[in-house]
Amino acid sequence: MYREIHKTLALDQELLNSVRLIRAGLGQLQNIDGANDFYHLPILTLANGFERFMKVILCFRALEISGRYPSSKVLPSGRHGHDLDFLLGKVKEECFLDSYVENIPVASEDLEYLKSDELAQFVGVLSSFGQSARYYFFDVVVGREPATDDPEAAWQQLETSILLGREDLMAMLKEVGTSEKVGEIVRTIIVGKLERMARALARLFTIGRIGKEAQRYTGYISGFLHLRDAQLGQTQYDPCGRWP
Repeated sequence: MYREIHKTLALDQELLNSVRLIRAGLGQLQNIDGANDFYHLPILTLANGFERFMKVILCFRALEISGRYPSSKVLPSGRHGHDLDFLLGKVKEECFLDSYVENIPVASEDLEYLKSDELAQFVGVLSSFGQSARYYFFDVVVGREPATDDPEAAWQQLETSILLGREDLMAMLKEVGTSEKVGEIVRTIIVGKLERMARALARLFTIGRIGKEAQRYTGYISGFLHLRDAQLGQTQYDPCGRWP
């Protein structure tokens, strides 16, 4: 009995940590500006937060199916345990059930977004960072061929692709003294994309019905759960993950 209570408390803490990490990562990304180009921090925090969030979801789903908390074999460990592409694939397969997707319009929209190339680019950078890219510079130091590109450069390339796809921002960039504002707008767009991912995952706790136990924790994920489309990218997050 004590062992099960201990597991419940541990999963509670993991969910709380994951939400705080995501909130912190979004806040750190919002703090990037001309005087602060430390992309490593938000990438690290977001990769960790989304990894934990998806693992918690898979734990709740396993608990609902079997009545027991999952064994160590259910979730990948080691380098593969940081593979966000793999974890997101398991969430889409095991939690976005036909009865959910076919009967609830927002579920279909969420799944379509989680499968989109638009999101895959960002998840790919976070996934690479979690698996090996966070040691990119150590690999260079010791003469080992890095398995990935420089993660900060890869993230900045994503920002550049957004910029190049917006004629209005490109026109604004030609004006003197607007580069800071343009960068802020681009990062607002990215925050909105990541919030939309968090919202799609958060909905699994309620209308997605990954388990009765999961429904008890909606207070933790309410900040993402109740985001409307018009609010995406507009929330200001604390870089330490604190609630407002």
